Amino acid sequence: MQLSLAQGYSLTTMLAVAAAALLLVGMFYYRAFHALEFRRWRTLYLLRAAAILLVVMLLFQPVLSYQKEHVEKPAMIFLLDASASMDIADDESELSRFDRARGKLEQWSDSLKRDFRVLTVAFADRALPLETREELAALIPNGRATSLCRALATASNQLAPAEVAALVMLSDGINNAAGNPPESAGKLGLTVHCVGVGAGLRSNRSYRDVQVVGIDCPERMMLGNVARVTGSIDAAGLNGRVIQAFLDEDGRRVARTELTLDEVEGSQQAAFEFTPSAKGRHAYTVRVPPVSEERIVENNSRSAVSTVHEAEISVLYVEGTLRAEYGALVDRFLAKDPDLEFCALVQTRPNVFLQRTNMGDMRLAAIPADRETIDKFDVFILGDIDASYIRPEQQEMILDRIRAGAGLVMLGGYHSLGPGGYAGTPLAGALPVELGDRRIGQFTDPFPPVLTPEGVRHPIFANIGVFFPTRSGGPQTPGLPPLVGCTRVERARAGATVLATLTADPGSMPVLAVQPLGHGRTAVFTGDTTRNWQQVSQSLDRESPFLRFWGQMVRWLAGRAEAVEAAAGVVADTDKAHYEPDQPVQISAVVRDRQGQGAGNARVTAEVKGPGGRAERVELSSVPGPGGHYQGTFEPQSPGRYEIGVEALLGDLALAAETVLIEVGRTNLEFEKLDLDEKMLMGVAAASGGRYVHISTADHFIEQLERRQRKKTTYVERRLYWPPGLWTLLVAALTTEWILRRRYQLR
Repeated sequence: MQLSLAQGYSLTTMLAVAAAALLLVGMFYYRAFHALEFRRWRTLYLLRAAAILLVVMLLFQPVLSYQKEHVEKPAMIFLLDASASMDIADDESELSRFDRARGKLEQWSDSLKRDFRVLTVAFADRALPLETREELAALIPNGRATSLCRALATASNQLAPAEVAALVMLSDGINNAAGNPPESAGKLGLTVHCVGVGAGLRSNRSYRDVQVVGIDCPERMMLGNVARVTGSIDAAGLNGRVIQAFLDEDGRRVARTELTLDEVEGSQQAAFEFTPSAKGRHAYTVRVPPVSEERIVENNSRSAVSTVHEAEISVLYVEGTLRAEYGALVDRFLAKDPDLEFCALVQTRPNVFLQRTNMGDMRLAAIPADRETIDKFDVFILGDIDASYIRPEQQEMILDRIRAGAGLVMLGGYHSLGPGGYAGTPLAGALPVELGDRRIGQFTDPFPPVLTPEGVRHPIFANIGVFFPTRSGGPQTPGLPPLVGCTRVERARAGATVLATLTADPGSMPVLAVQPLGHGRTAVFTGDTTRNWQQVSQSLDRESPFLRFWGQMVRWLAGRAEAVEAAAGVVADTDKAHYEPDQPVQISAVVRDRQGQGAGNARVTAEVKGPGGRAERVELSSVPGPGGHYQGTFEPQSPGRYEIGVEALLGDLALAAETVLIEVGRTNLEFEKLDLDEKMLMGVAAASGGRYVHISTADHFIEQLERRQRKKTTYVERRLYWPPGLWTLLVAALTTEWILRRRYQLR
């Protein structure tokens, strides 16, 4: 025990000051009031002395310090698994795993509370401390996933490590969330004991089960291409049984197979092949009908989500001269269409090419001469380049790619088609027109292409046919600038389709003709000044047929027949539709401006609403590649359905995409693995210096827990002054002295 002064003075100084003050007051009172009777004189002196001592206490602020020992109970924290797998009844008592664990926890809490502060934390995908016995009684094992790591972290944060004797986890050991539980347990600095609840179902001879333990489904599938989905099926107690397995797309059966179950450890593969027929996001489910002896049917299916799409079209554009049409096609069309990736080569001097591309991995210094590179492209555009720069073997490889499903268009120019020396080349035989020789020349008068009846109906002219004259009359929407000449050709080939001609006269020279070649398509467009279609239309604030014409041309050559969007909009998607908890979600968006071009200057944000309605905002950034593409990521923190709404601000234009839905965690995730995982629980206990026991033998273990209470020494400081009270007493003493002096008729 020690007496000290808060102001830093010594105790001797305080006593000296107090003694001196009392002595001086006594001398003053004796000299001034010695004529009073002793009782009155003493009363006045004692009141003044009390006031002096109160002032000294307020000035020096004495503090009494001492150490105090007391006994403190350590804490015992129980972690109770409340995930859905704990609802299984797998022992003779027919109680669920959860009910057995909760019953034991209540029993042990009663026996331990005399020596420990008992705390309980319930956990599944999240962990929640329980405050009362009623909360424990009302708990239902329905968690959609199990995170042992989060359970350990939450429990360790309840108290300081020095206050906790140990953590006791009651669980079946199934961990289907992110993280490494043994590693997490080893870092806590606490002892973790694990109590296993449940059984190894396969050790039970009467146990019968068929389980779809996995599904291998591509996250993205190509429309119209054969896709393969594989289900992994495991069974217990059903050796030799022949079962059927089905593949469903959005609940509709698309494939089936039969499988003979075996006793070999590990799963068997059920492979399904089918052809996706509709674009968009679809749920694919591998399922096995329950057999009559099964007790658990929640694990008889497994689902995955895949997006069926048409791939971006890859375009190779080759020009022999740096002409205005090249700049228009590259800058105003290829670089702005968000559905295209392109590589453009323009010859700056003989056999020296300059590359423009939005394909990150494409590096070309000349026209590709290897099949691997040529096969990467879906459409080939050959501009004003002489045939001498494309070797016959290169032409043959391009034709092989076209026969396999690609497309080719050859444009007019002074060094293309007939004037370019293509007559007699491999490419010439694949084109829909007969070219003529190098002397065939050019048509130099301005003209509007005249659509044939086939051209009016063709996908290349979808929604823009009104700008062109037809054989029955002028354009419905006048004002489109004419082409400034074209390259002459002799005639259309037999089997070709002529879409536009030089004049309305029957038999007029083809300006645009197309024809099939194997699984692909070829076209010849003799004009070379379509750039004017955009310039004039934009100046008059009209829709430009330039973008639609070339966009629909390329899509048709690639085997796509859809019309080009020519309006502002934003389309959003995610890299897949199903995620595990804590797995990053990649959000992508494509933004188009009012002309349908990819907009690279938009501000794009996503609002993500998760389970419970909590919202999070994610900024999307522009990414390299086709114009108008944006990406951003976020990490979902809990299982459930998430709604993603994407908005884009493009100047004064606000755009919104349709809401994208994703699922985090699988519906039957907790039933994919049902056996007690003793290995996991042993690993958690060993990593922290704890022990593992099964619940059937855990009573003895609980009784053996160290119950030594801890003595704790506390340093206590007690102030011997209380300013409000001392000031009150000082005022009371001085006031009383003044009243008595008036009563005694003193000054």
